[in-house]
Amino acid sequence: MKIKDMQAFLTTASIFHNFQTYLLFFIYIAARVLSFFLYDHPVAQGVLVFAIIIAFGIIYFKNYTWAWYVVLGELLLGGAGHFFEFFGLSLRTLLLATFFFLWILHSASQLSLRHRTFIQHRIFYWLIPLAVFLFIGFVQGVLNGHRAVAIVQDLLPYGFFALLLPAYHLFQEKETQAYLVRLLLVFILGSALFSLFTFLYYSGGFGELQDAYYHWFRNGAAGKITDMGNHFFRIVTPEHLLLTPLALLICSLIMRTERHNPLWYAFLFLALLTLVLDLSRIYAIAFTAGLVILAYKHNKLRWIAVSGAALAVTVLLFFSVHFLASRGTSFGWELFAGRAASIAQPELETSAYTRTALLEPAIALIKENPVFGNGLGATITYLNPITYRTVRTSAFDWGYLEMLAELGILGTLAFLSVIGLGIAEIIKKIRSAPDWHDFYVGLLAGSVAFLFMNITFPALFHVFGIVWFVFVLTFAMKPHTIFDPLVVLLYRIFNRLKT
Repeated sequence: MKIKDMQAFLTTASIFHNFQTYLLFFIYIAARVLSFFLYDHPVAQGVLVFAIIIAFGIIYFKNYTWAWYVVLGELLLGGAGHFFEFFGLSLRTLLLATFFFLWILHSASQLSLRHRTFIQHRIFYWLIPLAVFLFIGFVQGVLNGHRAVAIVQDLLPYGFFALLLPAYHLFQEKETQAYLVRLLLVFILGSALFSLFTFLYYSGGFGELQDAYYHWFRNGAAGKITDMGNHFFRIVTPEHLLLTPLALLICSLIMRTERHNPLWYAFLFLALLTLVLDLSRIYAIAFTAGLVILAYKHNKLRWIAVSGAALAVTVLLFFSVHFLASRGTSFGWELFAGRAASIAQPELETSAYTRTALLEPAIALIKENPVFGNGLGATITYLNPITYRTVRTSAFDWGYLEMLAELGILGTLAFLSVIGLGIAEIIKKIRSAPDWHDFYVGLLAGSVAFLFMNITFPALFHVFGIVWFVFVLTFAMKPHTIFDPLVVLLYRIFNRLKT
């Protein structure tokens, strides 16, 4: 797109103050409210999901790009994907299955099946050996007698790589790029409000653990609410996984040496507030590592100022929230120091101490079949150091060890090769597109953050990890000029220009 055309597009498109943005925010809130009230009504959920799928099919044949919008919207606004289910099948699973069935059917009818199910790029070719090792992992899991549910649960996230096909073919449209930006802004705003509401609900004494909202939050939103003492509650949901890389992307754009609209800082503040309420050590480590990466190609003084401010705001947010939650009796220094110290001394904190107990059995399982792995759905048995009970679990709590245990060295290398190629291509973009390097450096930092998060959490092969890298790979495989409208929108997103 020519610069003149981009300016014309910018003057007619507002990202934040836009009906589409308001609609997305309404959907975010409505999905959670409706899910809460339908939580104990599976028949009503089934009817709703069936109606949505029928409407989705009609939308696809009306305009398949709109159907792609619905898929993206559900991924970012639908939490963990379990708000609504059709007798055990989630709305997310049914939407994706319907979309790809219609995508293939439509492609075949238009005689463009090969074009729309193939990408001529070396990264796409590297997905083939990954698929082979995933098939081997599936077979190994079956032969080793792993639970069928566990095998399917481990395999499903990898299936989200299929999103690479519509992302690659549809994301070059400027309207789609603008929609994604609106979606991400609503995701950040909604995540902050959702976490803050839940925090205030319990910290303010309006609810108590094990009540109806707690059970819905645990099962419907797939989150965790933990009382950390002094009325401070830790609020965790799976989609928080995306906030660390998104916060790094915003930091990278802010590091651009020009004047920024305050709304940039507002959205960074919201992302950091949500991460503070999540209180995950690995997110803090990954965010710090990502900030180090942001030094690449940025003005060093600007990098120091923004990175230092982001870390300072994060710490001040924690102390401020804890002080208010404790009714002015504590700044939370003991909690802060304890969780920080447990990184080096796991025995100081229950969850960290329990995680160390998983190391030995996980490594022993890897040694049983180091090359091809033990198959998807693998489990380990360990002695809980707190309760002294023997526990069997499929949650390794060590991302790389879980990959090695299930897929072996070859399967893990195949997966990491795809990620590594994507990162290498992003680095090439940084060097070849100096005007837009802030955006690509942000993607690089976010990707490195995922590599760190995968140390103690299955981040890379989590649904949201795959979704992140689907879009990173899309950016990597396309010429950077395709995304000029997106980057310009990001730079000038809050400028309310007149037509």
